[in-house]
Amino acid sequence: MFQKAKWAAARIVFILFALGGAISGNLLTYLLGPLYSWYFFNDFHFLKYHRYSFPVTVSAWRLLKEWIHNPAYRSMFAIPLTAPPMIGPDRSRVRVRDSWHEQDGACNGCTRCCTMRHCPMLDMERNRCRSYGSFFWRYFNCGRYPENSEQIRFYECNKWEVIHGTGTETIRAPIPDQVSPF
Repeated sequence: MFQKAKWAAARIVFILFALGGAISGNLLTYLLGPLYSWYFFNDFHFLKYHRYSFPVTVSAWRLLKEWIHNPAYRSMFAIPLTAPPMIGPDRSRVRVRDSWHEQDGACNGCTRCCTMRHCPMLDMERNRCRSYGSFFWRYFNCGRYPENSEQIRFYECNKWEVIHGTGTETIRAPIPDQVSPF
């Protein structure tokens, strides 16, 4: 019970911090720069990452707009405040498809989930996430993707499939071309 309260408190503090930064036009982000840097990059050196603060804010506003206007998106990506942080999907619910050609399960340069979100954390030169392993990654959607068939379908992901009988195989989400690109 205490652990769940800790996870919920951590998420609430982060959400308040992120909203404060977005609402203040990034003023709060710059005032609390090392904290911002730690949340998103797992590193307290804010000057190294300050150039991402505005793109992250724009991305946050886009995400909030999608969250408000698209109930299907909201339901397929909702995370309970008390959910544990994760660094990968729950392998009891999803698995790598047999047809996936990477032996180690890597995404092989596929960045579809990042590019569809216009995520500023994607390093296009290296095809990897700048935020990988950070608080943001572990406590929100990136570190737990995918959780259900709706997410897999939304991103048209060829790597993952749902293990049937886990309660995550229902498909109700619109196909990607029916979802607003922001």
